[in-house]
Amino acid sequence: MSSTAITRRSLIKWNPEGGNFLSTMASVGLARMLRSLCIAGHLSKAVRLLCRSPVCPGARTYSLLLQECVNRKDTRLGKRIHARMVATGFHCGEYITTKLLTFYVKIGDLGSAWKLFDGMPHRSVVAWNAMISGCARGADAETQERAVELFVAMRAEGLAPDQFTFSSALCACARLAALERGRRVHAVAAKLAGVGGNVFVASALVDMYLKCGCPEDARRAFAAAPERNVTMWTAAISGHGQLGRAAEALALFDRMADDGLRPNDVTFLAVLSACAHSGLVGEGLRLFASMSSEYGVTPRGPHYAAVADMLARVGRLRDAYELVKNLPDCQEHSVVWGALLGACRKHGGDVALVELAARRFFRLQPGNAGKYVVLANTYAAREMWDSVAGAHEAMRALGVKKDRAWSAVEVQGKMHTFLAGDSYHDECSAIYEVCTALASAVTEQSMGATDGVSHC
Repeated sequence: MSSTAITRRSLIKWNPEGGNFLSTMASVGLARMLRSLCIAGHLSKAVRLLCRSPVCPGARTYSLLLQECVNRKDTRLGKRIHARMVATGFHCGEYITTKLLTFYVKIGDLGSAWKLFDGMPHRSVVAWNAMISGCARGADAETQERAVELFVAMRAEGLAPDQFTFSSALCACARLAALERGRRVHAVAAKLAGVGGNVFVASALVDMYLKCGCPEDARRAFAAAPERNVTMWTAAISGHGQLGRAAEALALFDRMADDGLRPNDVTFLAVLSACAHSGLVGEGLRLFASMSSEYGVTPRGPHYAAVADMLARVGRLRDAYELVKNLPDCQEHSVVWGALLGACRKHGGDVALVELAARRFFRLQPGNAGKYVVLANTYAAREMWDSVAGAHEAMRALGVKKDRAWSAVEVQGKMHTFLAGDSYHDECSAIYEVCTALASAVTEQSMGATDGVSHC
């Protein structure tokens, strides 16, 4: 062996820079293998290789792996990657921390996302947007309110919101029906060049005003938009349908086609729901038939569920069941059986049909607490108390608990949130008195509507 070779080996062996070189080469090789596995669709193999390797990949590779977990909504593998970072002492800079934050938001683990967010010395607009978006889509009013609070805090730190920030903040206001706060967010967007006219922000504005019961404000926001995409038209159609304005929803659907835009599957779901809520069965069935024949949109489970609900709402329970029964592609869609079960509860389907729908639904979603309550209430309406007890026992055996229902109302810019059976509000007695009076008035009107043939 030549002295030159010995000298080169010695330098690599003893020189710290030589050790770094070898480590870097190993890291590059690992990164290439992990990337190849991800591209080939073998994410689980990539994570196993990562956890067994004595070296660590770079930030770009970790980012790729986490993005794959986000795309696949794979909670387990994403958490294994995070655990590997912690175990190896990998330094997560702002970029990777933001990726982790986004991952936890996407899988609905807001607790872990908050810990990462609170620990960030510097937060980019992307990190703020991730937290605002996650909170806006939270399951309760308190979480949704935090989205609006984060929007205010972001501006207080001197960061300029972008179109994604405004869209998420307006989404939170829509879900809270917080009209005044929504208007304040709208005012801020209008002052920022290039944001107020953004199509995503305009769509969120239309949605927010409609969900807050302000169709005229929604119309103005819709008319002021410099461009309109399918999302904005769909938001307008859906909002009018939810307000019981089916005629306006159908007119918007026709105008959308005249504007040169083709409705997508979400648009059809919105217009079918509008027909269902207003009892426009003939129009709804016509639109349903036109999905594939005229627009090339293949109906999915939620569309069949909307049609089943539409038929059931006018008492055509057997027609709804025949629709579901004769669609083999929808036999494994829990949303279809859930719609049929709910319709039986409201419109008095026979017990055999109720139990069939329940069996099919719970086979697909055994842990759905809401539908157990629907089933129990259906039995109770027929005074089948042993079956009511059986439904409650099934819930206990599975450890299923129903979240308490809640609602919220904005009064003079302040949100008031109420849980079912709540007695903590300062005006509790007065509120219950008004609710009782309203319930009595509705009952009297309903009973009056059944007196005499003139109401039939």
